[in-house]
Amino acid sequence: MGNGESTAYMRPSEIRFSHDSIQSAFRDGRSLETTYREVLWDKITVDALPTMEVMQYNGHWFVVRGNRRLFLLKNLEKHNYLTSVKMLRKPYDEGIFYRQFTTPNMGKSVKIRGDHFSPFLEQRLDEIWDERQRQNWSCIIS
Repeated sequence: MGNGESTAYMRPSEIRFSHDSIQSAFRDGRSLETTYREVLWDKITVDALPTMEVMQYNGHWFVVRGNRRLFLLKNLEKHNYLTSVKMLRKPYDEGIFYRQFTTPNMGKSVKIRGDHFSPFLEQRLDEIWDERQRQNWSCIIS
């Protein structure tokens, strides 16, 4: 690390999206839904995901590398699965930032692209969360 970069643990809710939309799958082809399920079923850890890179702009932190990961982590935080994650804070670089910055709403939300189920991905993740909770309760009761 250098050039003014630092690592910090931050709440996903403190970070805004830089993109207006994200694909429903990662570059390796794994879907956001599959990755979410793998985290909840302890097949991968949140720490195994690459560290997101963030920059501060107009008093807000924006992710410049990791909009899809941020989407998943915000959902996990919403369900109190995690409170903070490691971020790489980078100094503001106008060139990098404006290549990423396509959000029309200052990064408060992001649209999901991909397949015809994409607009319902957040609802689907909530259903997966509920399914996991039901399984946890059945294990406790058994």
